Amino acid sequence: MKGFILVAHGSRRATANEEIAGFAQRMTAAMKGGFDLTGYGFWELAEPSLGQVIDAQVAAGARDITLFPYFLAEGKHVVNDLPSVLAEKKAQYPGVKLTQLPHLGAIPGFDQWLAAQLQEDDEANS
Repeated sequence: MKGFILVAHGSRRATANEEIAGFAQRMTAAMKGGFDLTGYGFWELAEPSLGQVIDAQVAAGARDITLFPYFLAEGKHVVNDLPSVLAEKKAQYPGVKLTQLPHLGAIPGFDQWLAAQLQEDDEANS
């Protein structure tokens, strides 16, 4: 069974966390299959935590979990913290494959796509 988890920072503002939850649900609903379980986890300041979501997906039968860091830049959380949690969870669940995808800002073509969207919005509002 395959799982997918969007990992976001988390906020003290509940509405910001709800926005991430809604985005994750819409994004995973738009994905064309491939994942039996989908979810989101927060790095800090909110729940569910990444560790809680990994634990829940493993308990539900996931044996291959892909994590998508919803971070624009390659900061401390992407470079150090997420790989550290993955190493801990790999030791805890040796039969589970855990894979970290590139963060949002590193997706090839993301910058061009965003530029096109912003230009479209600007032209529509002119």
